[in-house]
Amino acid sequence: MLSTKAIEDKIITELKDLPEDGKKEVLEYIDYLKTKKKEKTLRLLRKTAGRWKGLIDAEKLKLDIYSDRLISTRSRVKF
Repeated sequence: MLSTKAIEDKIITELKDLPEDGKKEVLEYIDYLKTKKKEKTLRLLRKTAGRWKGLIDAEKLKLDIYSDRLISTRSRVKF
């Protein structure tokens, strides 16, 4: 699988060979995809917002998270 950098380099190389109209069309399509993804994310967030309310005690969860951070997970080696 190609890295993100390799894919970006390949796209840039391909864009250089396109005429100006083609470059504009590709860039507009990329913007469209970004907008579409953002809209989908926002729609899903609105759909699920508040669904967990009453299932979890948020204050207890925060206390548990902070207390768990105090627990050492590394074994101590004595020399």
